[in-house]
Amino acid sequence: MGVLKWVLAATLLACPVAAQESYWQYGDWAVQVTAFDTREDLRVECSAHTGGDGMPSLRLSISNGDAGPPEHYPQLTLHETAPRGHNTQMQNGQAVVMIVDQSLAYYALVDGYFDEHGILNATAELRWQDAVYALIGMQAGQQMDVRLLQPDRASTRITLASLNGFTAAYGKMMDSCGHSLELVEPALD
Repeated sequence: MGVLKWVLAATLLACPVAAQESYWQYGDWAVQVTAFDTREDLRVECSAHTGGDGMPSLRLSISNGDAGPPEHYPQLTLHETAPRGHNTQMQNGQAVVMIVDQSLAYYALVDGYFDEHGILNATAELRWQDAVYALIGMQAGQQMDVRLLQPDRASTRITLASLNGFTAAYGKMMDSCGHSLELVEPALD
């Protein structure tokens, strides 16, 4: 019986501490911060998103272990999930354009895949080179029109996302993970 207690105690000590989650809502954007002890360090994962609930969502994420600004900015990702047995609107390899206030356009390619539960997902992540420019545009903008580009017909709207609350959500996400809120356009050499 004594050996069993020692084995149980050693097992419990080896397990990482449960994650602590926090959630904030800023206008149409939400921020989620998850902190957990890896036994080597305290890891904090921060994300901001809008949409979801069956609709495509726009997401940003960063952790306290990631390189941050001004060398690296979080990349905006469009995420779509289809009900089991159905297709996503976005298909693998297609192009997507994300337009802020009908004036600033950023492009991404779709990556379609099945998750571990057999559910079809599709994501489109902006190029890292466009990340800071998109963030600056989103802070100044009112809405983002996301469209699927098709060579043989007019573009199809995937979602029209409000940018109400984006600046506050971005600030909370970056601050919670210990990164600078400042957006600095790279110097053109």
